[in-house]
Amino acid sequence: MKTVAIIAPGAMGAAVAGVLTSHKLEVLTLLDNRSPRSVERARQAGMIAVNLDELMRAEAILSIVPPANAMALAESLAPTLKNSRVKPLYVDCNAISEQRVKQVNEAIVATGAAFVDGAIIGLPPAAADDSGPCFWFAGSRAAELRALERAGLRVKVMQEAQVGAASALKMSYAGINKGITLLSALMLINASRVGAADALWQEMNASQPVLMDRLRKAIPDMYSKAWRWAPEMEEIASLNQGELPGENLYMALADFCRQLADNQRDNGDYTQLLTDFLQRKE
Repeated sequence: MKTVAIIAPGAMGAAVAGVLTSHKLEVLTLLDNRSPRSVERARQAGMIAVNLDELMRAEAILSIVPPANAMALAESLAPTLKNSRVKPLYVDCNAISEQRVKQVNEAIVATGAAFVDGAIIGLPPAAADDSGPCFWFAGSRAAELRALERAGLRVKVMQEAQVGAASALKMSYAGINKGITLLSALMLINASRVGAADALWQEMNASQPVLMDRLRKAIPDMYSKAWRWAPEMEEIASLNQGELPGENLYMALADFCRQLADNQRDNGDYTQLLTDFLQRKE
């Protein structure tokens, strides 16, 4: 591959673009109605702003947007994809459920373009020479994206897996990884409010030292992302519909994410309670 498009130049999208451009790939993007911060991120990553028609010269379009925007982006690009003689491979890399990605797939395939289901697991690359997260791909044309390995990305193809498998992987991993962080934060706040913080701190450090080391980093990192985690928890909830009781659990965690975000915005005590707990000394 020589030319790809990444929408949008958020923290993850721009960081991934920086890796690709450092390996001499041309990376296109759309900057209409984007914030000055996004425009600057795109500039620093070496991304090229184009219009919708020019976007169609990309060999692949990587959709990297907040979960709530995944379907809207596909629908906004669908008319141009349908009218384009040459159609890029559309790759949804968002944290959405198996059901949701199948809806996105239907919208894209209806234009005549091909679709690949993607999952990004890991943090954004910290520098152009940092390959960063792992990209998992599923679908009949997923193997074509192995070409991105030569451009600095870590790529894994889910052999013979259909659309929906990569998204289910992402939801399962995030449900464990972020679920542990959120459940822990909830219990730490509760313990702090009822006077059990000191005893819980002693017990956690004695019996769960590895988890405590993880939480000292994971919980503070979560503060600024709580608002974005809420819709992701809702997507995970939809993955857990059925006989297993996961749906209500993750809907409750989505509500907790919103409470965390609102509490932080309103200068509430959640962040301080968590900080005090995590920074306690012997």
